Amino acid sequence: MNIEVKGVNEILMMKVNPHCLFEEVLNDLNMLLDQPIFKQDGYYPRAYFDFGCRLLKDDELKSLIVLLKAKKRVIFEGLSLPKKEHALSIQREQLRNGEEIYIENETLFLGTVNPGSYVYCHDNVYFLNTVKGTIIAMNENVKIYGHDFQKAQIIINQQSLHDLTTSALTSVYYKDNQIKAMKEDGYENDCHYIR
Repeated sequence: MNIEVKGVNEILMMKVNPHCLFEEVLNDLNMLLDQPIFKQDGYYPRAYFDFGCRLLKDDELKSLIVLLKAKKRVIFEGLSLPKKEHALSIQREQLRNGEEIYIENETLFLGTVNPGSYVYCHDNVYFLNTVKGTIIAMNENVKIYGHDFQKAQIIINQQSLHDLTTSALTSVYYKDNQIKAMKEDGYENDCHYIR
């Protein structure tokens, strides 16, 4: 049996084995709900499911709800799932003239972005080395961080910031219909190099 049942404060805590196949969990739950205790007229205990470290896919959650609705033996009280950890991707590429890269997730970029190369960002990017190429934010919520921009071009929301040069930690973002660059000391620049 891959489900351990405990009664706590008038709620059935169903602790699910996080290491077995989900089909086994559904089969065990189906058999458990067919037990005589769950077939009493007017008895509908509240059930809370603890999945431990198991991440449920959407179709698995749907299967669980469909089974509980079909059986009509317990009142679904809720479930606990682990929180997804915030993952930061790491890129170690050296981009040369004519090369391009697409970044989907928040990323720490350890390589160099040379002139004539393009980085397309769908999420925040942190550049630790020199940026001399073009950074294109694919939406206006992207923030670009770096400390060594050398005549870099930043494009956000179809607006361009040309020849960005800084040697201090700088964040570049879109706000109030313009690209802004802010150095770590809190000084904020409105950048009017817009095409």
